[in-house]
Amino acid sequence: MDFLADTNILVRLFTQDDKEQFEKVSEMLDSGDFQIIVSSPVIIETCWVLKSHYKHSNVDVGNALLSLSQIDNIIFEENYMKDALRLFVEKGNVDIVDCYLSAKSKTINMPVVTWDSDFTKLGCEYYKPNQL
Repeated sequence: MDFLADTNILVRLFTQDDKEQFEKVSEMLDSGDFQIIVSSPVIIETCWVLKSHYKHSNVDVGNALLSLSQIDNIIFEENYMKDALRLFVEKGNVDIVDCYLSAKSKTINMPVVTWDSDFTKLGCEYYKPNQL
């Protein structure tokens, strides 16, 4: 059976701050009876929660989510989210949404329009509105 994961499922897996919930989710995954689909908004929110509430770095959060994507019965809904997470890890102090937009931009071959100067680090085509 397939399920869409909510952010709290991913947070429990990483923080293990509620032992009972962590064990139940782990049992679900270990059984192989379930496939967990993880949407990009959930990954983005998980990054925000782990960084802001739990004070983890981009590197720790990104690597943890990339490791999660290697589990057979966990499927990232948008495959380029893995590219976004790699950027999140590699580029340091950048926002996960900017990394997501950059990865999506490269995948669908569409430039980003933004005022954000962080895009100079992200390797996608982008324009500032005053350049158009």
